[in-house]
Amino acid sequence: MKSSRANAAPESAALSVPAKKYSYRCFLSVCFLVLLVYSLFIGASATGIFVLVLLNLLCCSDVLFKNAWHDLESFRFSLSVLTAISVLSCFCYSLSKTFFVTPLAGRAPDLYICLSCTVLFYLWTCLRVSRRKERTKVFIKKLNDFLPKSGRLMNGQREMMVFARELKEGDIIRVKAGERIPSEGEIAKGETAIDESLITGNMLPSAKTVGSRVYAGTLNKGAEIMVRVKQGLDQSVIAGIITSIKNSERRRCVRKDELDQYAPYLLVIAVIAALSAYTYFYWAGDYRRPLHSLGMILLVMGLACPISFFFCSSFPAWFVRLGAARKKIILQALGALDVLKHADAVFFDKTGTLTYGELRIHEVHAPDEKTKRDLLVCLATAEQMVDGPFANAVNIYAQECGIEPHKLLCFDVLPGLGVSATSGKNIFLAGRPEWLKEQGVKITDKPQGGQAVICGAKNGKYLGYVSLDDKLRPGAAEMVKKLKEMGKEVILMSGDNEASVSAIAQETGITNFNFGVLPQTKAEILGNFSALGKKAVMVGDGFNDITALLRAEAGVVFSSGKNVYNNWVDIILKRTDLSSITDLFYINQQLSARVHGNIILCILCNLGLLAALLFLPIPREYAWCVVPAGLFLAVAVIFLNSVRLLNIK
Repeated sequence: MKSSRANAAPESAALSVPAKKYSYRCFLSVCFLVLLVYSLFIGASATGIFVLVLLNLLCCSDVLFKNAWHDLESFRFSLSVLTAISVLSCFCYSLSKTFFVTPLAGRAPDLYICLSCTVLFYLWTCLRVSRRKERTKVFIKKLNDFLPKSGRLMNGQREMMVFARELKEGDIIRVKAGERIPSEGEIAKGETAIDESLITGNMLPSAKTVGSRVYAGTLNKGAEIMVRVKQGLDQSVIAGIITSIKNSERRRCVRKDELDQYAPYLLVIAVIAALSAYTYFYWAGDYRRPLHSLGMILLVMGLACPISFFFCSSFPAWFVRLGAARKKIILQALGALDVLKHADAVFFDKTGTLTYGELRIHEVHAPDEKTKRDLLVCLATAEQMVDGPFANAVNIYAQECGIEPHKLLCFDVLPGLGVSATSGKNIFLAGRPEWLKEQGVKITDKPQGGQAVICGAKNGKYLGYVSLDDKLRPGAAEMVKKLKEMGKEVILMSGDNEASVSAIAQETGITNFNFGVLPQTKAEILGNFSALGKKAVMVGDGFNDITALLRAEAGVVFSSGKNVYNNWVDIILKRTDLSSITDLFYINQQLSARVHGNIILCILCNLGLLAALLFLPIPREYAWCVVPAGLFLAVAVIFLNSVRLLNIK
């Protein structure tokens, strides 16, 4: 199924032009504007100034008129069309004032500065948006770092290194501890524990035995194993994830400038104002010279696209990003805020999203305080040299309780089962209850609770167990409740087991959840949801969620050490609490209010400038600076209204 992103509206003509074409034209336009201001300052001839402005049009505005023509052919009244009409009106009005024996009506001596500034800021706006579009195409090559490069192919007793892409179905490969599995397959010989967090998101290493399925790109954390290849690297799950990311460029491309939606309104208001001014001065003045009053239409239409309009969305965009960053929210695509507001459903990953993504000891179960301390000493001693989520949870808890582990003489790790450690004359065992029973330890109670448990024994005597859990982030239940009150459907998808996912769903109040879901399946679920004509937002945290994040209308992630996916998501949350999700709705409300307010202020300031030019008595010596002063005063008003977004509460 294709996402609705793929069915987006046709691209604006301005965005089909490479950013480099805008870049050098923007530089030339700045140079021409500086020369124009200098010429006016030294009192250069009107003809020389006209030639300078004409060169500016010929060298810098060609792309403007081409974009406007293409948009008109598509019946699209865009920013390019509005700007082109304004620039042509400025040029015709100024031409009249410079060369006509009886210039057209209008108190402004010319609109040369207005014309040059309009061209400059149009090019700057298109350059900014075009660069943002092209930025979605970078960093693609870095994705290949996730693909295994080589594998150890066994040919009888002979081992040879080959490229991972050369492996085919039926090959036997050897994978040592600490190496990534180069291809999809099943274990033919050996037992180990494999870190599959890159694929499933599950932070607990999975115990694997003969016949167990293994994924390409996952990390062998235990013993050496032999793997029988079932699928080549190009058909692997991780290759599918990377292909989805590369194919997502077309869906994620910016297809229009946010100002395009407001341009028709400014054009309509300008046309009404121009016709009203023409009618008034035609009947109030010398109605026998209708062409003379035509200057009023050109004057009003020349100011139809004021330079403050180009900043109506860019100023709020800058300041809302800064304001959100203060709240540890990185807004990479502001359009995602509006998508979140209108979304029908919000999909959540579990591990690292609703939860912290780190195992911690939930409770210590021992018959008395002395045994409890002995249990913690046992576990801390056995796990002190082990690397993994279980060991990290035990070591952190031991430090918090002031437990000092004993010095080790030796230890043996059995991947996925437990650890046997010798310290002095004592033998400590820490691991799964089933494994302790196999070692002859008599377990007197039934361990329960949490995602997992670690039992401890000292010299064959059972001491008790600790339960471990991945704790919910603060505000999870409240956030789910608020989303439901807004009419959003909340759905939990996770690659973890049923017991773990259902426990989190019950605690947060989520009734619709899926467990054991692989990355491709997550993307298919979102694709089917979009095919029904509904909008969905995906909230995740890891590389395994990237296909789902790209398939959704908007992607939100909680930042972690796996920063590679940050280039393709819309919003990054660097906070630990889930109230940041509901904060996004408030940020969107404030942003929309400022943008709409800026548009209204822009129109009012422009109408005020036109009223001053048409009705106020302006001294001839100051007439040249009225238009530039009015235009830049409007920019200042827009700036002051937008800067309030820095203090988002």
